[in-house]
Amino acid sequence: MYKRQEQLKQKVTNRELTLGTMLSELAEPNIVRILKTAGFEFVIIDCEHGYFDLSQTAALIGMGSCCGLPVFVRVPSTGREYITKVMDMGAAGLLVPMVNSAEDARQAVEYAKYTPLGKRGISTQRAHTNYAPPPLEEYLKMANQRTMIMVQLETREALGHIREIAETEGVDALMIGPNDLAADLGMPGQVESKEILKAAELAAEEAARAGKSSGIITSKKTLIHSCRELGMNLFSCDSEVGMLIKAAKQSVQQFWQK
Repeated sequence: MYKRQEQLKQKVTNRELTLGTMLSELAEPNIVRILKTAGFEFVIIDCEHGYFDLSQTAALIGMGSCCGLPVFVRVPSTGREYITKVMDMGAAGLLVPMVNSAEDARQAVEYAKYTPLGKRGISTQRAHTNYAPPPLEEYLKMANQRTMIMVQLETREALGHIREIAETEGVDALMIGPNDLAADLGMPGQVESKEILKAAELAAEEAARAGKSSGIITSKKTLIHSCRELGMNLFSCDSEVGMLIKAAKQSVQQFWQK
């Protein structure tokens, strides 16, 4: 159950090139199997902007566990109640939006990780242990090791605290959120501007300095390639909705071509 999750965590720890994607709206569990067949290495359920309910989220995470595709949840906040629920569903970890300080990052780690790294509530007869928990001390250590926390840098304030955020124990990766960051910098929509690339370069440098991964969440392939050249290694590219729209438009265009 945990092999792929542990392999992914090792890749991220080693700062190897890794590719995932986002689920924006579609809650059919087999979408996870489709994305695995396509070659993605992880998927993120967007529960910040998306309207997935808890049952849908649990079913998607469960399918990921069964088919070997680690599933992360972009949480709506760093509140204890929500983080506890998705972690106990068996999520591979979290994508935490709007992290502006080391304290924001520490709060997410505190609720997602067990003692001694955090204060995650302990309830082990759950999906996250496959309903067969090993000895408690052993399990807490294993769960902490494989759980991955990615934090999104989406404001000017976050860039000002980037070193402390990167150095926060339990944080595995810094992820640039280009849309909100561009808006906060006073240039909405300009996600490939020199300012965004400068922020990406800073994130790559500070993450590497702390021995951690860095990346970006975007549907723009040119931006991904630019960020790879700047030293980033972890990417969430496009979403199921974006890919569906592109494929549908292509089919229509091909039909009308002579």
